[in-house]
Amino acid sequence: MRCAKLSLILTVGLACTSALAQSGYPTQPIRFVVPFTPGNSSDVTARAIAQKIAGPLGQPVVVENKPGANGGIGMQTVARSKADGYTFAISTVSTTVVPPIISKSVPFDLFKDFIPVATMANTPLLITVSSDSPYKSISDLVAAAKKAPGTMTYGNSAGLYRIAMEAMNHYAGIDLMGIPFKGASQATTELLAGRLTVNPDALGAAAPMLQGKRTRALAVMGSTRSPSLPGVPTMQELGYKEFVFNGWLGVLAPAGTPQPIIDRIHKEIAEAVKSPEILSLYARLGMDPAVLSPQAYREEMKKDFARYSAVAQRAGIEKE
Repeated sequence: MRCAKLSLILTVGLACTSALAQSGYPTQPIRFVVPFTPGNSSDVTARAIAQKIAGPLGQPVVVENKPGANGGIGMQTVARSKADGYTFAISTVSTTVVPPIISKSVPFDLFKDFIPVATMANTPLLITVSSDSPYKSISDLVAAAKKAPGTMTYGNSAGLYRIAMEAMNHYAGIDLMGIPFKGASQATTELLAGRLTVNPDALGAAAPMLQGKRTRALAVMGSTRSPSLPGVPTMQELGYKEFVFNGWLGVLAPAGTPQPIIDRIHKEIAEAVKSPEILSLYARLGMDPAVLSPQAYREEMKKDFARYSAVAQRAGIEKE
């Protein structure tokens, strides 16, 4: 019986591979939809991966930016695309897991409209201030915020940042006011101009300003320190035991995309991430290589959704 089952599995697997080969996939350019403005770390990474996998696939992989609605426009574009293996979404926590937690109306259903393909990287998240800021630590920031409630601000350029900073308000007993921005670069500009007190940001996006000594990192949001910033403590180290927020970058396909195509794109992404060129890019952006299987990626999204939903509820974040 076991031999029969094994034979069936092998037969199905070979049939799928054969079907993919016979279809000649891909026979036209592939599209990566990035739900952000050009130039941020997600966009730069997507373009590098696209260029790397185009060769083995034998077709161009075109990156198309569709920002807006906290990533909703780009994600909806992919959700409504044909499930033929020619359109994929570049996904982050803030464009997938977070929207249904903080928004009353979301133009897609994450677990019904998409199939996970692969993660590409983990992105450490930071709490930053300008280099001119008087706050040298989280304790300095919290002490000042308690003395002047409602007068200090944070940049809200992504849904996950809003959850994180409102959680900080809750855990620290302070009242930092969120200022919405369409992109991280706009929030950084306001931080440097002194019109924001503090700004949550991904290490990759923050790296140029940190290296140029124009901003300073007060804390890492994840559970471990970043190798790129070994002297910067985690929020957990500072006593905020439940404060853990991690970013990742991945690829999703429209629901119904054939599994052999999912497997092929996953394979090429996994190979690309191991290449010296991509590893060098990740090092510059402060990102960590991480390729999850489609199933593991789905489980990661489910886990993040449950955890961040609970955090949002405890912090009293209402859907808008």
